[in-house]
Amino acid sequence: MDAHATSSTGSSNAHHDLRSLITVSAGYGIVCGLTLPLMISSTFLQEMSLSHGAGNSFGALFFIAYTATMLITAALHVFRRKAEHRLRMATAFGAAFLGNALMLARLLGAIEGGWLYAIVVSGSIGYGLATAELGWIGRISALSREGGPSLARAIPLAYLIGGIAATIIFWASGIMELAFALTIIIVSAVPLIARQELEAAGRRISISEAGVIDFVKAVSYLAVFSFAFGAVSQVAATAETDIIPIQAQAMLGIVVASMIMLGASFLRKRAVQVSDLYGMLFPIVAIALVALPFVTSPAAHIAATVLVFVAFYLSCMNVRIIVCQLSERDNVSLWVYLGTALGIGGLLILAGVALGARVLAQGSPATGLALISLTSLFVLAMNPVLSTRLERRIQKQADNSEHASQANSPAPENREDPAALLRAFADKHAMTARESEVLALLCQGRTRTYIAAELGLSPNTIKGYIHNVYQKTGSIDKQDLIDRVELYRDRTAL
Repeated sequence: MDAHATSSTGSSNAHHDLRSLITVSAGYGIVCGLTLPLMISSTFLQEMSLSHGAGNSFGALFFIAYTATMLITAALHVFRRKAEHRLRMATAFGAAFLGNALMLARLLGAIEGGWLYAIVVSGSIGYGLATAELGWIGRISALSREGGPSLARAIPLAYLIGGIAATIIFWASGIMELAFALTIIIVSAVPLIARQELEAAGRRISISEAGVIDFVKAVSYLAVFSFAFGAVSQVAATAETDIIPIQAQAMLGIVVASMIMLGASFLRKRAVQVSDLYGMLFPIVAIALVALPFVTSPAAHIAATVLVFVAFYLSCMNVRIIVCQLSERDNVSLWVYLGTALGIGGLLILAGVALGARVLAQGSPATGLALISLTSLFVLAMNPVLSTRLERRIQKQADNSEHASQANSPAPENREDPAALLRAFADKHAMTARESEVLALLCQGRTRTYIAAELGLSPNTIKGYIHNVYQKTGSIDKQDLIDRVELYRDRTAL
């Protein structure tokens, strides 16, 4: 009976995890599906099948509003540390719905187009989708902390769903396109608005030295791939030899990148570290950039472009996962970290677009293409050099600060007390009270089942706490955690 009950409980937990994974991935995927077509329109400065009344500028207006919302949200949360409530999400989805409803009204002839119309519509949709994205990622991150679907699986699955939704939007036109958009906005809004709070209040803003290094790396790698994406997209948009529409190339890049990330998530639950991902993607993107000015075959040209797109979408997914993990580890508001990262990425996309459009407008496509490729390649090559120098400078400052602190502080009094040692270790890594309890039991060699029984919680919940402990300490397993605690004890004893 007990074995049967345990089996049933395990099956129920697995079913609940799968349902949660599908729910959050679909909700966030819809936001991606609504954003990607407008983002592509912005990046390529092309008008979609539906006329927006502002020519090629509508997409750019949307993306400027999207980027500004990210940066302003991050800045506001530096000073405002209250939890986000469902009213904010209701306002965001309402703005996105209003923008699409205005487009429908214009299509039906109820209102006129023009710049005022374009600014209001693009601003409403840009604000709404940017805020909705932050809300959904915050929800996914919270569930992951509680032992729910991992970020490494939920976000790539969301991008895959978003690619499918974006394909439908590109395929549809007129009333059908907007009716589909209005419907899926409601579908995405309902489960997120039902959530009372998206993030716990009281997250601090001060960032550890390690947090600065990791965050700068993640953002800088996203920025350089964003720049290359923006610049190369101009080449793809103006190429006369393309046999596949640019929208199809972008969707292919999203699907391929999503499948790669999903495959990796089943091999490992964590995201690939940003430096490792950059090391894998750099030679691929470099070859594509070098080949672009010289290839004459349409198929080869498309393949090189899609490779750059794949690298960009891989970095987009990976930075979202990494930033969520850094936010939890450093106890920093996710809205600050993620808003900053995505805002900077958006600015670099616009910079790449501006460069590509300006160079290609000079009237010499061959020379312009070569300049775009060389500039993008230079930016990609210089990034790890600058990141390494910054990392060394920050680490040197941290070491000097630590030495000064040790020189001015008395030796810890209870360093031989295991409980005091674990409390200090937990405080150093910003653990919660419950995570500290799990840490102590893990260091005793206890199993997840034992810890669950000891603390009166479900094994699935304990799984989430163990994941948080490993994540905050950078451990890969129980033995590695114990080794880190012992190393910390030896250092404090000096």
